[in-house]
Amino acid sequence: MRYLVIFFCVMISSGVIAQRSDKKDSPVMSGSFVYSLPRTGIRVHVKATEEKFFHGPYFSYAKALLGINNVSSEDKVKWTIDDINIETFSEPDPVQIHLAKGDFGVLISMTPSGIISGINSQSEIDKNFSPVTSFYGEQKTPEIPYTDLSLKSFIVKEDSLNYDDKIIIKSMQEKVKDAAKTIIKLRNRRFKLLTGDEEKKLPDGESYGVMVDQLKKLEKEYVALFVGKSFFKTFEYTFDYIPGNNTVSGNVIFRFSESGGVLPSNDMSGKPVTIDVKKDDNLFSAQSNGTSGLSGGVNTIYYRLPGKAEVKLSLGIRLLATSSIEVAQFGTVAPVPEGLLNGDYSILFYPETGEIKQVSKIKK
Repeated sequence: MRYLVIFFCVMISSGVIAQRSDKKDSPVMSGSFVYSLPRTGIRVHVKATEEKFFHGPYFSYAKALLGINNVSSEDKVKWTIDDINIETFSEPDPVQIHLAKGDFGVLISMTPSGIISGINSQSEIDKNFSPVTSFYGEQKTPEIPYTDLSLKSFIVKEDSLNYDDKIIIKSMQEKVKDAAKTIIKLRNRRFKLLTGDEEKKLPDGESYGVMVDQLKKLEKEYVALFVGKSFFKTFEYTFDYIPGNNTVSGNVIFRFSESGGVLPSNDMSGKPVTIDVKKDDNLFSAQSNGTSGLSGGVNTIYYRLPGKAEVKLSLGIRLLATSSIEVAQFGTVAPVPEGLLNGDYSILFYPETGEIKQVSKIKK
């Protein structure tokens, strides 16, 4: 809760004088205050995953020894969009700034950003924040993705009489055969554990499950020598967009590439993700008709009747997200009835939209 208390240096009258600001107005005088109505911004949260794939060193033997087809022979990077959320935030509308002067000004409360939040009342402080998006995050992956290539040694020590203790390294074919045999042994071992076909007594409960899981994990590591392995990392991004007073269509909010991920809107290496904000013209017309006869007097404080909008985010013909939201600047501005500004009433506003939240008579 925050009250704006201003001591007047010059008192022109005991009444409240409020008027819309205008570029032709004289500078703000002592004893006056300025408040603003809010406008609505759209905040888009994007969650994306980067997959870095490293092909297996034994990829060319996958079909012959393991019967696995279509194994990749190249390293790859692939991005996917996992989730998109749409929310709104508010900020002062630069075209809806109002000037007020008079004793009644001490009863007006505002948010830290200067948006009117109450008259003669206690109001909550808005908690808007501006998240930061970085495009420089880098996924940390091992410099050497494969370190366990075999359970057997790669070194063959030949007869010292013939080779003078010369060390012979196994050929690629021999290394591959050892790896394939290890996979088969691990599978057989796991099969015996699962079927109870073991000569030795097996552990019960949790220990048994741990043994099965470790054998499965070890087998997966060795199969990766043939089919490759991937490393995953998730990134989160936030983008803000502020529409004008009318429907907008096809505006680029960010870009996306399967190889480069989520990119700024000015990075042409990605495909555009566009935002459409369709104004509810029927609601706006009804609001306009209902407030057309209202005019502000010398004791006027203004508030908003927010409009409605349908928001769509698209990547080409693919619809990524949609939401129905209130947009302050899609509605109309109206004066608070002068009968409520005599100090006998407490008025609360929604700081997010500028709409009247509650009117109550003060008990004396």
